[in-house]
Amino acid sequence: MEKLVVIELGANEITFTKLNCSQSGFFTIEQQIKEPVKLSQDLDRDGYIKSVRIEETISILKTFRRIIDRNQIPNSKCQCYADPIIATARNQIAFLDEIYKTLSLLFRVLTFEEQVDALHLAVLHSLNVVKGLICQVGDDRIQLIRYNRRMVLNSCSIPFGALTLAEKFNNIEDPATKMDKIVDFTTAQLRREKWLFELEDDVEFIGIGQIFESIGVLCRKSTHYPLDIAHNYEIMEENFKSIYNLVRSLDVDKSKKLKGVSNIRADVLASGISIVKALFNNVIKNNIKVSTCGELYGIVARFVLLQAEKPMVDILGYSLSAINEFYPCGQDVNNIYDLAVILYKQLKVLHRLNRNYVKILRIAASMCLSGKRISYENYEKNGFNVILGSNIYGVTHHEILMAGFVVASQNIDNFSLSEWVKYKDLTDEEDALAVKKLGLIVKLATLLNITGSNAVKDISCDILGDTAILKTTLEKDATMEISQAMTMASDFKKIFGKNLQIL
Repeated sequence: MEKLVVIELGANEITFTKLNCSQSGFFTIEQQIKEPVKLSQDLDRDGYIKSVRIEETISILKTFRRIIDRNQIPNSKCQCYADPIIATARNQIAFLDEIYKTLSLLFRVLTFEEQVDALHLAVLHSLNVVKGLICQVGDDRIQLIRYNRRMVLNSCSIPFGALTLAEKFNNIEDPATKMDKIVDFTTAQLRREKWLFELEDDVEFIGIGQIFESIGVLCRKSTHYPLDIAHNYEIMEENFKSIYNLVRSLDVDKSKKLKGVSNIRADVLASGISIVKALFNNVIKNNIKVSTCGELYGIVARFVLLQAEKPMVDILGYSLSAINEFYPCGQDVNNIYDLAVILYKQLKVLHRLNRNYVKILRIAASMCLSGKRISYENYEKNGFNVILGSNIYGVTHHEILMAGFVVASQNIDNFSLSEWVKYKDLTDEEDALAVKKLGLIVKLATLLNITGSNAVKDISCDILGDTAILKTTLEKDATMEISQAMTMASDFKKIFGKNLQIL
């Protein structure tokens, strides 16, 4: 295990991120600090970064340097990037040279192509979207990237963003008029990019950045969405229209009080929502999938995966492996997962579940012991909260929620109808029965590997009348495993209507 630091020098803030990386190609964020620095204000005036701003930047970076030294992280593991807007500064070379001479932090200005690559890679490694249009709304620019699988087809950078538009139309007092003007201005800029209006109907829209995350928060609150998960949340057009009309009717002081957006200026929120309104009017054909994995995720993924010489081909498998790499539960879950898959296949004639539940089983079997991080007592129930709080990529919110219920339902007494109805908008009656079936399958798999000796290698199932006979193929003595698994006989009878026998 080693540490990696990424420092991003942006137009309006510096972001310091410390990560844990494994030699097998997995990483997780350990710490992130963001500090404001208004470099863009200087550039807007005369193109020079002023000495007072340089001193402020170096002062912030000195603190980050102390963290790096305290953790004994070598410079080779410090990736320092500057936003392309820094390249427009007339004294950019002197500015970055002074940082290097003072702190030995070598900053490199990202090119537009590198930003496109990082955003594209971040989406490929966190969302299961084959054909997409990525949009990142920043303070000073909008980036749009159209891709099909691993190929970028079109991209552009529109030189204004939520902050610059808020300042451009700052002289208009009426919020509704201001937002209408921003929508019109943005629309005119979008129309310069002809390819945006030639998208196929199956292209999915992916929103990256604080604006989309804030809209997602407001939509979840307004619709009483039962999950507090930002990544892969879908912003429906009708819900967005309600938020747009709400913000449009508020003055700046009132919109500061909107819950969930306290970390973003109210005028910037209004201009950002206006940009998204223009996109809905002209470009977006379906809904918006929110991604919390932006440039940073793409940059780190490329660095770590190249170091480990390990390409990512399975988004869900990678995120589950990363979770178990950094938060192990004291027992290898790979064999539990293998046994769960075997049981799922062998018991198909009894459970009769379709392929939609395969990913759910995969998550639940891989994280069936995760609740032990909180407490061994009733770890199955604890696992529900662990799963909902983990970064699991490549699946829907419904699949994450269902996996949480499956893990909790390893102990069938944990299945509470009053708890289940809280999520009625994301589940149906068939799901409730599926949770109990999958919970039993996962529990049988954990008990058949309870000693961690991987004694059970294969299982076949015969249905004879009112009895299901599980025949095990053993590599070593499994008396205890079979004995423990047989304790589930009464639950097996309740759920599948068959007596259980394990040989």
